[in-house]
Amino acid sequence: MREGLLGASYLYTMTDRLPFPTAEQVVTFCHENRGMALHSLRLKAEKDPLAPCLIDQVQVRREMSERFGPLIKCPGYLFPSKSRLSQASSCATAIWKAAELCKTLPKAPRIWDATGGSGVDTWAFEMAGARTVVTEPDPYLADLHRHNASILGTDRIVMTAASEGIIPPVPVDAIYVDPSRMDASGNRVYHPADCQPNPLQEMSHWLSQAPWVWLKLSPMVDPDEALRWFPTTHRLFTVSVQREVKEVLLAIGRAPAQRPERWAIDLDPQGGVHYGVALDANATAPPLSAPRAYLYDADAAVVAGRGLATAAARYGLAQLHPQSRLLTSDALHLDFPGRVFAVDAIHPPYQGTWPKGASVVVRGYPDTADRIRKRLRLPENAEHYLLATVWGDKELGFIAARRLWA
Repeated sequence: MREGLLGASYLYTMTDRLPFPTAEQVVTFCHENRGMALHSLRLKAEKDPLAPCLIDQVQVRREMSERFGPLIKCPGYLFPSKSRLSQASSCATAIWKAAELCKTLPKAPRIWDATGGSGVDTWAFEMAGARTVVTEPDPYLADLHRHNASILGTDRIVMTAASEGIIPPVPVDAIYVDPSRMDASGNRVYHPADCQPNPLQEMSHWLSQAPWVWLKLSPMVDPDEALRWFPTTHRLFTVSVQREVKEVLLAIGRAPAQRPERWAIDLDPQGGVHYGVALDANATAPPLSAPRAYLYDADAAVVAGRGLATAAARYGLAQLHPQSRLLTSDALHLDFPGRVFAVDAIHPPYQGTWPKGASVVVRGYPDTADRIRKRLRLPENAEHYLLATVWGDKELGFIAARRLWA
């Protein structure tokens, strides 16, 4: 199915497929329609066969430039509609993922992208030196893959087919899978059994075709659950971009690993590694303590990857309370993977003076940041913080702190 001019859908077939615009036509169309509302463009474009694709390019440039900047700058590269890009990897995660995967494979490996989709990951694999095979059941997206391969000058093999039961036309060194996390009603799902294709059902087939399967899962997936679902996982990565978790990535082999590696990775917008932290699933829970001179707020990838105990042990930190993820110490560690604060004062809830305003962070406190900010009439301040949290025997308080790092 492909998106129609007015948001409706119609069945796309090989006989009614639309031509693709040239790089020059995209540039001209975007320039001529700067500031034009998208719905107005769609209403005016009923007789132009290039219009749906051109309007998609306008929308991506307006609304998704941060995610796809390097590809937007590639003359002639075309994106599908925004709705088809909702689950797509950003260029940042795709670049890192391709480098991480390819360094474990032979030179110029052949990678089967079993769920071609938008093609962002396929592009990154090719830029990292891989040759690709793509399966994509949607004919429009498959044709878009072929077009973009010609623009990039790659020898991408594209099959208009679902990956289930497919045997690639050439041997492959690894398989990459990003299952659709939308059900038939358009609702988001996270359990792999509800995804399409279902990796729990297809894994044995995929591993019969390649020694490695790299599987992208929802950022909501618990890493412990993921390892139970896929017991031959060798490496599990919880990946964030600028401290926002984007995906959980599994490197799955044919035989179990003696002890799967677990990593928290944070990337910058260009796909460079801000930090990579090896996590110990068996790390002992940190001791508890009242707030000391410094507070440490671990980044989302560390927390989501179940790495708080690892971070605490590595830096000799205590935790305020099991319900608060804040760590504390009298020692300063500016290389901590997260935000570091110097404690200025500790107040009972809704007391103290805040003349410079504050950014409000809630960690285990039974109220929202917005309510606290409104009740105290706090202007935003990116350097001064109010940390609403809990410690000791469920003692609630507001900690006035200055951000020192991150």
